[in-house]
Amino acid sequence: MIKTLLLSGQNNHDWRRSSPFIRDLLKASGKFQVVSTEDPSAVLADAGNLAQYSLLFSDYNGPDWSEAAKANFEAAVSGGTGLVILHAADNAFAGWAAYEKMAGLLWRDGAGHGWYHPFKVEIVDHDHPVTKGLADFEITDELYHRLTHMHDAPFQVLARAWSDPAKGGTGRHEPVMLAAQYGRGRIFHMILGHVWAEGPMTTFENLPFQRCLLRGSQWAATGAVTL
Repeated sequence: MIKTLLLSGQNNHDWRRSSPFIRDLLKASGKFQVVSTEDPSAVLADAGNLAQYSLLFSDYNGPDWSEAAKANFEAAVSGGTGLVILHAADNAFAGWAAYEKMAGLLWRDGAGHGWYHPFKVEIVDHDHPVTKGLADFEITDELYHRLTHMHDAPFQVLARAWSDPAKGGTGRHEPVMLAAQYGRGRIFHMILGHVWAEGPMTTFENLPFQRCLLRGSQWAATGAVTL
């Protein structure tokens, strides 16, 4: 079992529904044992406790964590703990260079998104373990655009989507799934995943989205995909 720490408790999106959904999805796969926290700063400040986890999953976008928490988080990922960054978690921690390197692309000044609407996700890397064998799929979501590439950090685009100008987009393909590495830690960055308070859970209910999230999580933790 992949012992996973789900980081939540603050977000500009509806974490009170997204985080339990993620927890239940991971557990239902039979591959993950999940512990959730709504106070990541306090939990991450305990380096001894953090050592038990193989995967950190961030559904967090809120105030900065303590310096001890950030240092332990960075050391864990650099040392080989996997990391998943979901949607608005890439809005977080402006100025924390280590986290910005992990994410690769972030919501910073100049970023935006078009309307919440159906669009096609195109797999562009058919050899990566997360996306190998997967087909393109349709999803209803908001599509982030003009994310900022921070610190020249290397990353791999696994999937993209056309940002339709008629829907408020950029008229170009925008990345929606990334893979990266920080030290020995593997990072899966799922840029999709919108849900507003009392809004529909359509994105999370999408089966290909769920499949990608599970596969990305398993890869980040183990380097392989069996799901």
